[in-house]
Amino acid sequence: MDEIRIDGIKLYGRHGCFAFEREEKGCFEVSLKLRLDLSKAAESDELTDTIDYPAAMAVAQEVIEGGSVRLIEKLADKIAKRLFESFPKLFEVEVEVAKLGVEVGFDFSRVSASIVRRADFYCGKR
Repeated sequence: MDEIRIDGIKLYGRHGCFAFEREEKGCFEVSLKLRLDLSKAAESDELTDTIDYPAAMAVAQEVIEGGSVRLIEKLADKIAKRLFESFPKLFEVEVEVAKLGVEVGFDFSRVSASIVRRADFYCGKR
């Protein structure tokens, strides 16, 4: 399967299990792997035959900047679901959401959750 890959989209939102995490915006990094058949786009050289990657990034931005959730797993799933709603050509997506600069008593650079979803995963859930 062909793939469009978008790495390291830096976004800011209010998400986390602790109240202090939802009071001030924190930095999140989103990476997307958009899997679909790109053969028509490769032949036609037309944007309408592929996925407009700034539009895909805007989907991630809307989720991260939107209502607060507790888990990055939930953010990843919300992004995946909205990508399928926005882009019917998608067959499968991989969404990684990383939370940067979290203070939990350990020295580390980031923690992330990565999910893979196929279009049929959300059948009946849309």
